[in-house]
Amino acid sequence: MRGRVKQQPQSPVDEYTEAQPFLRHIRIMHRFFDEVVDVNPELRKHYSELHGAYMDILNEELAPHALTLALAVTELEDAYPEIDPEAEFPRPGR
Repeated sequence: MRGRVKQQPQSPVDEYTEAQPFLRHIRIMHRFFDEVVDVNPELRKHYSELHGAYMDILNEELAPHALTLALAVTELEDAYPEIDPEAEFPRPGR
């Protein structure tokens, strides 16, 4: 059995640049909810249904790119230690 060859990590900027088009999907929907749903009282009553549909679409669009997105995030966290992923979402038992 062959050992894995360790590849040189890409710079965080390269990973982020590769992930940027996918992140745009998220920003567009956040903007939609901010500008349409949160402002229009008639649409607020449909928030749960709209959010569910949004999550389904986002899942379909981003699932094929999950590894690219995960690598971009981990590379940014490694490059910028001041980003503390545990601060916002601490692991249980810590």
